[in-house]
Amino acid sequence: MSILNVSSSEPLYIVIVRDPQAEILLKSWVKENRAEHTQVNGNRLLIFNQHSFTKFCITWNHNWEITTVWDTWNRRHIYV
Repeated sequence: MSILNVSSSEPLYIVIVRDPQAEILLKSWVKENRAEHTQVNGNRLLIFNQHSFTKFCITWNHNWEITTVWDTWNRRHIYV
């Protein structure tokens, strides 16, 4: 079994939040939900596994109108 090295792998999903406080919102979500295999870069949340993405979809309690999800493998937007 290999261990995921977040810094050397491509994210499965990129969540983009269009809000002035986006980085704060994303970092607080990661901390509150103990989301492993994620990384926050400015207004983007890089998600490296399916479990973390599912957890995000279930627990994100902010405005979905300002949230965009990009599926990097299928190269498409996901409208939640």
